[in-house]
Amino acid sequence: MGFRADVYLPYQEEQLGITEITRQAVSDKVQLLEDYYREIKEFNQGRWITAQSKFRPTVLEEFCGYLFKDLPQVQSLGLDFLKRGIYAGLRIDQTGNAQLETRDIDFCIGKIVEATFADKPCDIRIPLVAVECKTYLDKTMLSGAQFTAQKIKGGTPRVAFFVIAERNEVGLGEIPSESPIDQIYILRDGGDDPVDSPTVWEFFCEVKSVLERVDIAKVIKLPGKLLVF
Repeated sequence: MGFRADVYLPYQEEQLGITEITRQAVSDKVQLLEDYYREIKEFNQGRWITAQSKFRPTVLEEFCGYLFKDLPQVQSLGLDFLKRGIYAGLRIDQTGNAQLETRDIDFCIGKIVEATFADKPCDIRIPLVAVECKTYLDKTMLSGAQFTAQKIKGGTPRVAFFVIAERNEVGLGEIPSESPIDQIYILRDGGDDPVDSPTVWEFFCEVKSVLERVDIAKVIKLPGKLLVF
């Protein structure tokens, strides 16, 4: 994905070249992202790229791959970066047959499991982390993201579901107190403000924590708490 090879390819190479998972490394990745956005804005003076093209959200989707590619659990657990056909449960169709329910997600860290379902081989894409990426978040998009989160969690209740958006257009009084979305991260204070590196770092740490919980054996010691999450 790229709008100009002479801009995109160096950007891709530099992002792939950062392999640390420190706060400084994340900050460096954010700076590369901000520089890339600046190139996009300059290129788009003629309005070649419209909101309908959904180009800017795909930049965020790709950035998530750069951001999380070096987390050790991605390799140790054999995880993949996915977006199509994410497992969302089962349903009975009009003929009485069981069917897999799936949803598409902007960015997902999950596991592809080969299985046989209804006597047919299939790949079940089980999500651990699901992320919806938005240029801006309005009330309609928030409702859509909540619906998607509810569907995904219907199939995999412990999946962590996040929304990241460049800017927010939802009234603070309209944000629900309870939601199937685990967290919403807004990356800019306004349209022309830079991407906020501390917010990206917090998002990174939250995803890292989710994968670490999967990778750590749960030990129950009694007397003590019986339910360990």
